[in-house]
Amino acid sequence: MAQQPGKMTYIPPAHGAASVLGENGRIGVIVPANNSVLEPELWARLPPGVALYATRILARGNLTREAVVAMEKSVDRAVDELVATMVDVIAYADMVTTFVMEDGWNEKKTEAIARHAGVPCVSAWTALRDALAALEVKRFALLTPYPRPIHALCRPFFEHKGFTLSGEATLDILAMTDVPKVSVERVREAVEAIDRREAQAIVALATDLPTFAAIAMLERRFAIPVLTSNQTLLWRALRAVGYKGGVVGLGGLFSV
Repeated sequence: MAQQPGKMTYIPPAHGAASVLGENGRIGVIVPANNSVLEPELWARLPPGVALYATRILARGNLTREAVVAMEKSVDRAVDELVATMVDVIAYADMVTTFVMEDGWNEKKTEAIARHAGVPCVSAWTALRDALAALEVKRFALLTPYPRPIHALCRPFFEHKGFTLSGEATLDILAMTDVPKVSVERVREAVEAIDRREAQAIVALATDLPTFAAIAMLERRFAIPVLTSNQTLLWRALRAVGYKGGVVGLGGLFSV
């Protein structure tokens, strides 16, 4: 489907059947190999006619700066694989590079991928950035699963970007394979403990942190928007292929 970005025409599924073949948009996703959460969460919420195609980059062991830098070396190969699949947008689904790599790296990388691929590219950071802007959020409560040395990089990053954290917490998980095992109840309890006074939103980071089952419940409980890495990535990628509708269960962001 060779359509210009932003020129997508919605094609209703034949006879009411939910097609999964991508006639309404093909989202290509670059996924860290330890991540067993992102694809099931996104597939479960894709609108009819929108398909997801993932390729993986090697990530294993503990979440350290060295592991993140090593993982990034596989990104160009992953981009070429998605280009061959003829996707309409590429989503680089890793959040921690935002804090580990040098300032501005994320924006430069997505721009370089877009030039090479000839389609828009979004990342976990640029999707979150755009969602915060769409909701006019400047002050939020932050939850991450990162080990403390990585989590400590978050506040300086966000403050440099002009945001204020009303409160923050980390689940302090070192092993990459342990993050997908986090329960909805643990996410809820962690958010409950964060200082949310004057917060305009709750932000939960990491594309391998399960959050989709918690978003609607947290928004009802705290009466402010909830933004998560997979939710904002899906929102931004769908907007890139021209889908402007809502997605059930993923909060007020999709009504913007």
